[in-house]
Amino acid sequence: MARAFAVLALAARCGLALEYCSSVHPDADCETLRAHDTGAPHFLDTGSLGGSTTLEDLMGTGIQELKYMTSTKKSKKARGVSMGAKFRNFRRDALEMRWDDGSPEGVYSGMIPALGRSSTLSYDGHSFIFTHPKTKQRIARFTMKAGANLYIIPPADDDAETVASEDYKKSLEEVAFMERYDAENGIPWLAYYPRAKPVLNMWPAEFLGQTHVVASPHAYHVSDDEKHSGDLALSLQVLSHAPAGPRVFLVREMLSEFECDHIIELGTKVVRKSMVGQGGGFTSKTRTSENGWLRRSASPILENIYKRFGDVLGIDHDLLRSGKNAEELQVVRYDRSQEYAPHHDFGDDGTPQQRFLTLLLYIQLPEEGGATSFPKANDGMGVQVVPARGDAVLFYSMLPDGNADDLALHAGMPVRKGQKWVCNLWVWDPHRHGH
Repeated sequence: MARAFAVLALAARCGLALEYCSSVHPDADCETLRAHDTGAPHFLDTGSLGGSTTLEDLMGTGIQELKYMTSTKKSKKARGVSMGAKFRNFRRDALEMRWDDGSPEGVYSGMIPALGRSSTLSYDGHSFIFTHPKTKQRIARFTMKAGANLYIIPPADDDAETVASEDYKKSLEEVAFMERYDAENGIPWLAYYPRAKPVLNMWPAEFLGQTHVVASPHAYHVSDDEKHSGDLALSLQVLSHAPAGPRVFLVREMLSEFECDHIIELGTKVVRKSMVGQGGGFTSKTRTSENGWLRRSASPILENIYKRFGDVLGIDHDLLRSGKNAEELQVVRYDRSQEYAPHHDFGDDGTPQQRFLTLLLYIQLPEEGGATSFPKANDGMGVQVVPARGDAVLFYSMLPDGNADDLALHAGMPVRKGQKWVCNLWVWDPHRHGH
């Protein structure tokens, strides 16, 4: 049985230093994980059910649904494959962006600011048209091509100042860098350029079933005033691993039944129609749910849950604040037929700050449907999961070298019967934009 262990060592003042030695790559040097001191009394173990673990093996652990989406592996650059695309606008006017669906007007996909940037999920072969919002003059049209992920709208012919600007020269350098990166690594560079490696902890995900177990002193609430006694032992089990897919973990029993009910009670007061896109967003058929935001300080119960988040993530819970590394907790409600089509959680807004991870909490499960899917996992076979109530799925939107992970594409699949509630905790690296 293949196993990999993390050895607990003390580090001056910062608390925990975790040394991880891979059993999959025994010749590789051991790695010191950048886990912060979360206040947890012990880091218990990290190991595996075995190197030959299958999704069927994991189904026996109480998960409601866990399966491949297709039986066929797919090339990452096959014709028609989904892809992340970045756009740079070097015009002095904001432009409308529309997906060319064959209709005269196209499908509105947001605005790209003057001398600004935008990014989106698209598909090989799809086209986007950029027009002036007042004159409706077409400025540019791009057809997406797998392996080409940056598209530049050049300055106007008479704009010598922008042509000579450092930003425009840097964008041309970025094109050359992306071509080299793709040639060397076989994947596109989708993050801000240049971008350093992440500073926050990233749990290793080397093979299916690999399991990390962490201890947390922040016990479950079973009522407003009562908590369970004793520490929690929470497991993170790999559902998808690199390089075959994104780094995805199932976290069992992240929340108690009472805590789930408490979040629904708070969330009912704040949910409204969901938006997509940057700069305030817009409504879209790709996201038909309702959502709202809960402050960490909304209740002592949420404060305790946030401390537990820190233990599971290996990140100092004090960083999980909107003024530091995290967004407020997003609560989302899906009714029958509602969904969130495949998308990435990261973007490129012109700064190195980026969403680093998503902790997706399952608060209430529908009677049918509503799985979370990762279409690019397992060499394109994909994986979809419906865990138990109170479980969570953790996945990373960044790679260890600082790039955004294109394989972290995911979707909230349509609810067929009943109602679904989930929460998203988004953590940024190296800190949240604007803070």
